[in-house]
Amino acid sequence: MEIVIDDPRLRPIREKVESGQRLSYEDGVTLYRTSDILSVGYMANLVRERLHGQVTYFNVNRHINPTDVCVASCRLCAFGKRAKDPKAYTMSLEEVWYRAGEGWSEAVTEFHIVGGLHPELTLDWYCEMLRGLKTRFPQVHLKAFTMVEVAYLAQRGKVSVREVLERLRDAGMDSLPGGGAEIFCDRVRRIICDHKITGEQWIETARIAHSLGLHSNCTMLYGHIENAEDRADHLVKRRGLQDQTGGFVTFIPLAFHPIAQIALLFGADDLDGTVVEEKIYYDAGATTSQSLRRRELLQLIRKAGREPVERDTLYRPVTRTDTAFTVLV
Repeated sequence: MEIVIDDPRLRPIREKVESGQRLSYEDGVTLYRTSDILSVGYMANLVRERLHGQVTYFNVNRHINPTDVCVASCRLCAFGKRAKDPKAYTMSLEEVWYRAGEGWSEAVTEFHIVGGLHPELTLDWYCEMLRGLKTRFPQVHLKAFTMVEVAYLAQRGKVSVREVLERLRDAGMDSLPGGGAEIFCDRVRRIICDHKITGEQWIETARIAHSLGLHSNCTMLYGHIENAEDRADHLVKRRGLQDQTGGFVTFIPLAFHPIAQIALLFGADDLDGTVVEEKIYYDAGATTSQSLRRRELLQLIRKAGREPVERDTLYRPVTRTDTAFTVLV
């Protein structure tokens, strides 16, 4: 259904969208500043349906957070804890492997693994964790470690980011999640996550990962102190790296979860996965269930008028029987 564009600033942008032209940084700022949200959603949906029709992707995954001990003190984080905090935890290798199996079934195609910046866990420990998971669950894709975690391991071990990524890859890491990107703007990062790597360092770590054949996600944490220019800058920088490497498979806006079905009509074409015991949002105050089962995702997508398509981490369609799944390569 076509709608009338109320904000005259959006009309040239609509012409670009309808003709398939790339939007500029200035266009992005305009889109963030307009109050004509329905027109923005309409244009985003034009692109979404041009690329994917009615399809909405999802996958069946299991989240594992090996530790919440973290040396960083990010102001917006409720997950990380100091090592001396009585509520902090760190799993043993055996516990990681046990917990993975506890939430695993033949339906699971991915383990999503992130944690805090632990001051004592070594690169060798994480490599052993990955090897143990691959040995026990050879069919499961291991999506592990944010760019921030990778850079921290390089710093602690006094080795290059490339060496860390190569060792993790050789131990079984298949791709990387997109956390820690927050907002790339230095001014914002100095306030909300000054203990983390800079935006440029995040991008460079992702660039190296992509050059090694490792795909990754990219996030944007918005709705705090950033402005429209910061958001547009974040998206343009992410797009620039994608132009160079083609390594990003998913973009994740972190205020996405409360409005999932609406988002499917405003440009979104993926709902991530069937989360099992994800701790980061829960520690931040989420009161909803920590799990979302496959049938619930199917129902959510269909009620939004979209067609659910199960995928693996690299967006290859998955077909399954009652006892097993097959990735269609």
